[in-house]
Amino acid sequence: MGWQNASTHMRYGPRFRKHRRFAQQTFNQQAIRHFRSLQHQELGILLNGMVDTPEAFLQSIRRYAAATIMKITYGHDVKSSDDLFVQLAEKAGTATIESGTPAATLVDFLPLMKYVPTWMPGAGFKRNALKCRELVQRMMDVPFQKVKQDMENGIASPSFTSALLEPHIKAGENTLSKEDENDIRGAAGTLYAAAEDTTVSVMHTFILAMLLHPAVFQKAQAEMDQVVGQERLPTFEDLDSLPYLSCVLKEVYRWNVPVPLGLPHRLMEDDVYQGNHIPQGSMVIANIWAMSRNCASPDQFYPERYVEEPDLPDPRNMVFGFGRR
Repeated sequence: MGWQNASTHMRYGPRFRKHRRFAQQTFNQQAIRHFRSLQHQELGILLNGMVDTPEAFLQSIRRYAAATIMKITYGHDVKSSDDLFVQLAEKAGTATIESGTPAATLVDFLPLMKYVPTWMPGAGFKRNALKCRELVQRMMDVPFQKVKQDMENGIASPSFTSALLEPHIKAGENTLSKEDENDIRGAAGTLYAAAEDTTVSVMHTFILAMLLHPAVFQKAQAEMDQVVGQERLPTFEDLDSLPYLSCVLKEVYRWNVPVPLGLPHRLMEDDVYQGNHIPQGSMVIANIWAMSRNCASPDQFYPERYVEEPDLPDPRNMVFGFGRR
C-alpha cells in the first residue's frame, strides 16, 4: 500500500523522506546503543525517586521519560517534571487531545468544513485547533531556539537537533535556510511528542499489571534474582537471559496498547484488501486494539501465551502504528 502520513499532514515524497532520514541517522539499530548509558543513568534517578517518594511514582515516571527523550532530542537536562520544556510539552499534548483526536470531528470526513469561519456555530473544532497549534508551535520552538542559540555561542550539548544543525551552524556563523530550520524544528518536536507519552503509558501499564497479578510479578522477580542477583541492576545485556521477563513485556504491550487506533493514513492510490476495493484518498485507521485481542482469552494478562503459542505475533511490531517512519 502507498500511505500518506496523516500525523503531520505530510505527503509521502522528498520532504517526508528527508524527515525519515533525520530519524534514521539517530535511531538506527547501531546508533541507539549509544543511548544505553543515558537510559541506565536516568533509570537510577527514577528508582531513587520511587524509593524516596513512592506516593509520587507517576511524577517520577513522567520525569524519567521526559528527561531521557529531552536529552536525546535537545541535549537538555531535566531535573523535575516542573521543567519549562516539559510543561510546554504537557500543555501541547493536553490541548491536542482536547481539540479532538484524529477522525473525531466532522471536518475529518467533510474537508469542506475547514472553510467555515471560526465565529460560526459548529466551528468549535477550528477554534480549538488554532489554540492547539499555538501551544504545539511553542513546544517545538522554545527548545529548538535554545539549541540554535547555544550552537551559535559554541556551548551546545550533543543531541539530535544539534547534529542536524551542525552542517548549517558553527560558532559565529549561520547558513541555515528557512526550509531546513522548519524541517529540523518539526522533526525534533515530533520526536519528543511521540516518545514521551508512549513511554509513560507503557510504564504505567506495567505497574498496574504487576499489582493486579502478583504471581506474575513473583515469577519475573525470581528469574531476575537468579540471572542478575541482588548486587546490581539489570542491563540490556541481560535481556536474552530473561525469557519470562521478555514475555511479560510483550504482554504489557498487548494487554493495554499505548496507541489503540494508531494514526490515520490516507491512500495515495487505489488498493484492494481482502477483496475490498479502497479508493485513492480514503482515510485508513488501523484498529490496533482489535489486533492485540486476536488471541485466546484476550482480557487475561497471561505472559505464558508466548511460550505456549510461539507463532503469536510480537506486539512490539504493531502497537506503535504502521507505515514508513
